[in-house]
Amino acid sequence: MRRTAFILPALALACGEGEPAGSPDGGGGPPSTCPIPTPVAAPTFSANVLPMLQATCGSLATSCHGGATAAGHVQYATGPGRTAQDVYADLVNASPSNAPAGFLRVKPGDPAQSWLFEKVTKDQPGGAGYGARMPYGLPNLCQPTVDTLASWITQQAPF
Repeated sequence: MRRTAFILPALALACGEGEPAGSPDGGGGPPSTCPIPTPVAAPTFSANVLPMLQATCGSLATSCHGGATAAGHVQYATGPGRTAQDVYADLVNASPSNAPAGFLRVKPGDPAQSWLFEKVTKDQPGGAGYGARMPYGLPNLCQPTVDTLASWITQQAPF
């Protein structure tokens, strides 16, 4: 019982749980690992992918991919001074700082060479030494969310 009481708050702090994560304006509660419960056939970044990233990766949290992030992380928050287009530009056709050669953060048309897709679908993305599966410390993304992300990338990552 004592161990559980310690572990849960530690996990909450590790990924910004309790911090604003569900929407760009700061509402939404804890991160969800199934923000897209039914696959979307023709997803777009602004309507589907960005809200999914903000729900699963944090938007205004101080860790994971929120406010103060580690080098190479993408900040998914939008608001004063940062638009959805800014987040999109940080992801699509951008080189990751910690990935094997050949990856882009999102390579339109190619989920297999998109670091974002690799990070959310592999337990050891890129092989040993490239970090852990995301979202870190939470259950894996649900299959409809993964399918929607793959579909978005395959369809050339439309804004």
